[in-house]
Amino acid sequence: MPDAGQIARIEEASLNATVVPEQQLYNGWVVRWADSAAKRARSVNILAPSAVSLDERLDYVAGIYKRHDLPLLFRVADGCPDAMLESALAARGFRSFGHTLVMTASLRHANDIAARQEQGARQLRAVDAQTFAAQVGRLKGASAPYIAEHALRLSSVAVPKQMLLAYDGQVCVGAALGVFDGKLMGIFDVISDTARRRQGIAAQLLRAQLQEGDKQGATQAYLQVETGNQPARELYARYGFTNHHQYWYMSLAGGQDDQ
Repeated sequence: MPDAGQIARIEEASLNATVVPEQQLYNGWVVRWADSAAKRARSVNILAPSAVSLDERLDYVAGIYKRHDLPLLFRVADGCPDAMLESALAARGFRSFGHTLVMTASLRHANDIAARQEQGARQLRAVDAQTFAAQVGRLKGASAPYIAEHALRLSSVAVPKQMLLAYDGQVCVGAALGVFDGKLMGIFDVISDTARRRQGIAAQLLRAQLQEGDKQGATQAYLQVETGNQPARELYARYGFTNHHQYWYMSLAGGQDDQ
């Protein structure tokens, strides 16, 4: 297990990569209540321990989520600064779900591997937030409100970013987002057309983002992948990504996110 400081830095960068206006700092917690499909944007994220009792903190944040008609949702990571939080929440009826792997790679090593791979023939275009969100939404079959909220989040990211789309002729067939935060780069929204899977689209986008990370001065890349998404994990492993830590969500039994 990496040390808590390494985990905290990556978790901090991932919050910087998903910015929402609907958030508040409260006793070591980042409380977010955006009307978003992204659970990170509407959950409590833990930054530091607190001297305030858990029951008092729960009452406070429960009021926030009730006012916004959202379930009370926590995102907990390995190395959580509040070591007793998970067990304390479980004792109060919260259940864990949505376990996600965070994988990391040395950018130099990943780019060395990428340089030996076939580069791919599809055209890649760097685009603005609205275009990127619209195409990602189309590839996911998402609703118009989802696309608009995604575009707003992307536009609000303060650190450098690159939004890439892959085209076959005039048809967008894939997407990937790179976010550059000091020596770290995060890779998000990697998606390809379901009818064109296993044709090297995601790999070509990944290589391009890794190259941009090198230009931006990053030395380590990270990404997030659901534990059950074996094809994606195998792709990333081919470029030197290894398991770093996990995070998961906790909600009260019967909550709409407890699936």
